[in-house]
Amino acid sequence: TGPGLKERRHPPVPALGSSQHATQARRATVRSSPRRDRMSEPAIDPAEFERLRAEVLYLRGVVDRMCTKVESLTETVLQLSTSVTSLQRQPAPVSVEPRIGLPDKWNGVDGRPDGLLATLDMLFECQSTKYATARAKVALLTSLLSGQAQEWAAALYYNKSAACNDYALFVEELKKTFVPPSSEVEVESQLLHLRQGSRPVCHFASQFRTLAAKLQWGDASLRSIFLEGLADYIRDEMTGREAPKTLDEAVDLALKIDQRVMSRPRHTPRAFKPFQPQRTTEEPMQLGGLPKEEKERRWREGLCAYCGSARHRRPQCPLRPGNDDAR
Repeated sequence: TGPGLKERRHPPVPALGSSQHATQARRATVRSSPRRDRMSEPAIDPAEFERLRAEVLYLRGVVDRMCTKVESLTETVLQLSTSVTSLQRQPAPVSVEPRIGLPDKWNGVDGRPDGLLATLDMLFECQSTKYATARAKVALLTSLLSGQAQEWAAALYYNKSAACNDYALFVEELKKTFVPPSSEVEVESQLLHLRQGSRPVCHFASQFRTLAAKLQWGDASLRSIFLEGLADYIRDEMTGREAPKTLDEAVDLALKIDQRVMSRPRHTPRAFKPFQPQRTTEEPMQLGGLPKEEKERRWREGLCAYCGSARHRRPQCPLRPGNDDAR
């Protein structure tokens, strides 16, 4: 030891006895056993290692793609949220309702108001915003009345009738006042006696459907009555065809046949005229129709100079024009 330095003294190592030596040996065995186990483990197969490595890389790619999609969806949600906020701040667009022409006025005397009321029903359905109240509907119907019907509507208005605030009630009162109740028997009679005649099928079909709509008849009955009322030329064309099963099929078939018949060129048949020889008061000899030799032969043999018969002479020839007494 150098000067100034104190000598470090270690505690004396006791002599190892047999028991202590055994204990330390066991501890050394315990500490060294894991190393021996690790060294004894089998090595990993390179192919298995590559497989696991490939799976890890694949899963990492899947995670990366999912992260990209999540980021894209997040951006889309933000854009939609911005658009919704912008739309909410805008005023609601005004809906454009279709324009429908108004029907002609009805005076309560001529015809029935069926067409007027049907047009108004469609108008109210298509322009529900404009005619949202019953009073607005009654006002429009009143403006389309004239004559006695308009005077009647004005009286209801001035008397503050409840019908002015109920469109269905107003229409019911209008019909009671001006439309005579038509019995079902009358409509049935009109339908059963309806015939096409010389008019086109489209006119006949429209009138037929109008009457049929007022009756609660089955389709089979209406089809039979419609076919019975068609003109003969339509029914003749239907012969040999497959019979229509419904009224709609019967109407469609009749319309097609009528259109095809009308498109055919029309030929005017010529009246038969039997052949009549040209009649003249002049004799063939005067016309020079016979050869000279034939004329001389008939004269020489005493034959009829007109027809060549030996039974008579020219003045008595029944074939000679104007000689009817000899026949």
